[in-house]
Amino acid sequence: MNKELLVATKIVKETNQLLHKHWQRSGVRKMKFKKDDEIVTSIDLLANRHITTTLLKNFPTYDIVSEEAKKIDNPSTKTWHVDPLDGTTNFAYGFPEFATCLGLEDKNEIAVGVIGLPMTNEIYYAEKNKGAWCDGQKIKVSKINQLKNSMFLICRGHSPAGRRRFHKFLNKLITKDVGHFRQFSCAGIELSAVASGHAEACVMANIHPWDVIAGIRLILEAGGKVTNWQGEPWQMTDDTMIASNGLIHNEVVKMTKGIK
Repeated sequence: MNKELLVATKIVKETNQLLHKHWQRSGVRKMKFKKDDEIVTSIDLLANRHITTTLLKNFPTYDIVSEEAKKIDNPSTKTWHVDPLDGTTNFAYGFPEFATCLGLEDKNEIAVGVIGLPMTNEIYYAEKNKGAWCDGQKIKVSKINQLKNSMFLICRGHSPAGRRRFHKFLNKLITKDVGHFRQFSCAGIELSAVASGHAEACVMANIHPWDVIAGIRLILEAGGKVTNWQGEPWQMTDDTMIASNGLIHNEVVKMTKGIK
């Protein structure tokens, strides 16, 4: 485990503890609304401060892009992408489906990805060409190869345009013989589930790099496949994504290809 992954996993473990400590089943009394009615709480900001402060202490020349703060722009090719509290709406309303996502990009390549799930006390992590792991155990995508036996995870995003595109996809999905589908509204939970074989595919719209790059590294290292909705290899500029075990990927692309 290199220094970057070592520090990232330590940060995410600490953030797991912080978020678990502040979560309440009754929810958060004070919340603010951002663009497209996205929620931000004081705990988002607290977690973000902890993560960015620790990253800067260890990697003072790296850039940092966070959902909850302005970009820290240093003269570096390496950029940390931070979502301190992925699934803020769930957290704010007292639901336990939330995560922390931390990924490192180097010249448009995802080098490191770490996802923390506070309520199950799990840490998922991956380094390029070194495999994917959860708490010391190697993980792999599932071997299910038929839609009718598959678990689909879906995430529509917040923007009106993203929702319109997603509704077009759902209209196609419900006509297929798909086993099950769920929406957790938390990319960290959804992508770690695909990487560890608990789900076969995750389809997302209206995404940002901080939402997904940690999970993408996990899924690729676990033997899965990641593209945009047109079936092209996912790029940092893409705002749609299909992540799967690879075996059902082409069938999913048939449902999304052509949707604008």
